[in-house]
Amino acid sequence: MTFESNFINHSKEYIFLDNDALFKNREKKYNKIIQKDYDKKNNESLKNITISDISNFDYFYKPKKDVSKISLVDDLNYEIEIINGICKNYEDDNIEIRNLTSLDFKTFLNQDNNNFDDIIIDFNKIFLNSGIFFNIKSKAKLNIHLIHSTSDNFTIFQNNFINFKKRCEVKLEDNFNLTNNSINNINYNINVEEGATIKHNIFQNFANSNKLYLTSNTVCEKNSSYSQNTYNFSDGFVRNFHHVNLNGEFSNASLKGCFFLKDKNICSNKTNIKHNAENCISDQTYKGILNDHSKASYYSNTLVSENAQKTEGYQLSKGILLTDNCSFFSKPELRIFADDVKCSHGSTIGPVDESALYYLRSRGISKNKAMKMIISSFIEEDLQNLDKNIAERVSKNLSDYLTNLEND
Repeated sequence: MTFESNFINHSKEYIFLDNDALFKNREKKYNKIIQKDYDKKNNESLKNITISDISNFDYFYKPKKDVSKISLVDDLNYEIEIINGICKNYEDDNIEIRNLTSLDFKTFLNQDNNNFDDIIIDFNKIFLNSGIFFNIKSKAKLNIHLIHSTSDNFTIFQNNFINFKKRCEVKLEDNFNLTNNSINNINYNINVEEGATIKHNIFQNFANSNKLYLTSNTVCEKNSSYSQNTYNFSDGFVRNFHHVNLNGEFSNASLKGCFFLKDKNICSNKTNIKHNAENCISDQTYKGILNDHSKASYYSNTLVSENAQKTEGYQLSKGILLTDNCSFFSKPELRIFADDVKCSHGSTIGPVDESALYYLRSRGISKNKAMKMIISSFIEEDLQNLDKNIAERVSKNLSDYLTNLEND
């Protein structure tokens, strides 16, 4: 179905019809796309993807309410199901969770900071059909597991808001378990208040008929810490765009990613960290392994404002190409307007190191087994600082990915 047809059909059942601000913004974004008002040459969001890839789909969203559940493993561990964009409303002394209504979006609209010139974000605003508010209360120490699942052929356009209150310590895990032919365009607005420490792990693992466009915009206040690790083991199309504003002094952010691609899989990644205060630290590191005809891209950007003295900012991307037909495009970028900084960037992409391969083979190790050893060490050097269960999960997916290299 064409973009225009989807827009007309969606207008008849738009769930926020009584919200004038949302509706006007929706029409504005629609006209922008119709007029093709995007800089295709310089728009990094369109690497390995075309506007027609994004806009041609069959819009379908008819969720059932009250089918999801929240499980409390104990007082500190929450397992929360999000089925077709909807979760169960819940509140206790540590956490508040509720599905957003049109009235809520009137309040939250001004907190949506994802105003980049980005067609994926614009599509989210045009076809918005769900949203969830998470409020993690002060000083809470929690483990939260979010399980995203969809029915066949569903199209989810979701705008979520997460507020981590002062001095809370949270391990947040997003698991995307998608079914056939679903499209998921999910936008996170995250606020990390003073003294809060957040570790956010994202697991993307689903079949090749699905598409996931995941965007996040995080604001870190004074003495806060936000660490995000994105793991893509899926066979489908994935676009990750993660942005952080370091607004408070002595705040820090880490955006890291790892992906294993094969067949004709595509994974587009973009991270962006803006230093707006003194004495802040950022780290952006993405690694990937590509096989067959797969494609990946990674854009990293660090912007250091004039008043953000004593900044440290680091960028690194590495990729291993297992065939001549796969490709990995990387573009690190530093924009520095302060003079007292420590910043660096680097990118290394290529085939398996021939000298290392020769060394192992000269000791009687088969070619495929030697390649497996080299690739494993390439990934596992970054697993040492992860929680044990996370490291084991990544190692298991890596082992599964490399199985076809063992049969020599």
